[in-house]
Amino acid sequence: MQKLPLLLAAFLTWIAGFVDAVGYISLRKIYTANMSGNSVAVGIEWASRNWPELAWRLWPVVTYVAGLLFCRILLEIGARERIRSIASITLAFEIALLLPVVLAHLPAASLAVGLLAVAMGIQNGTLTHFSSLTLHTGFVTGTLVKFAEEFTKYLTWAFDRIRRPREPLRNFAAQSLKQQPLKIALFLAFIWFAYVIGAVCGALGDYAAKLNALVVPVAGLAGLVLIDLRWPLAIREEQDQAKLES
Repeated sequence: MQKLPLLLAAFLTWIAGFVDAVGYISLRKIYTANMSGNSVAVGIEWASRNWPELAWRLWPVVTYVAGLLFCRILLEIGARERIRSIASITLAFEIALLLPVVLAHLPAASLAVGLLAVAMGIQNGTLTHFSSLTLHTGFVTGTLVKFAEEFTKYLTWAFDRIRRPREPLRNFAAQSLKQQPLKIALFLAFIWFAYVIGAVCGALGDYAAKLNALVVPVAGLAGLVLIDLRWPLAIREEQDQAKLES
């Protein structure tokens, strides 16, 4: 596995955790990056027939999906027109959506939630291929599933090795570090940790500066835009879109 794409995945996951924590604390406990919790809340409010709260919980899901669709359309255009730095365009849109939340006192919390959810949908759709892995940086449920799959492969290998007679412990440890499933599992655990640390940083930022704390992920995304202009980040995404067209 190449290190730079994996560090990029960790950084984007950190941003998602940061934004999710700020939105959750400042905007009536709504997730703007992780839609699983919102979807469960929609079901609960539906069962309770609490229609205003149901609408409030459904709103970020709808806007998040809108962001995903918008992003994938841009990627398809990038693939057709062979725009190498398409990620800089999608990330610039994400920044443009985050900035009003940072700089302006928006008249309604629903507007802030919508902007954040669209931005996170765009981010989650922009980059999904990192080295040999396919990851979604806006949530970590799938990451944990993949961790379990890869770590199970390693445990199976370890069980077979341990059963060998007179297997030196030093050899076992050295061979373990060479196992690709273990490397992938450790990286996926790191991705989960990046999300948690992002949430920690977002919570601390919110306690100190409320929604203004989102200037931190905005700055990080601006740095990625500059990187993409020099070294295109979404080449794999564009190639996949082109294959779908052929």
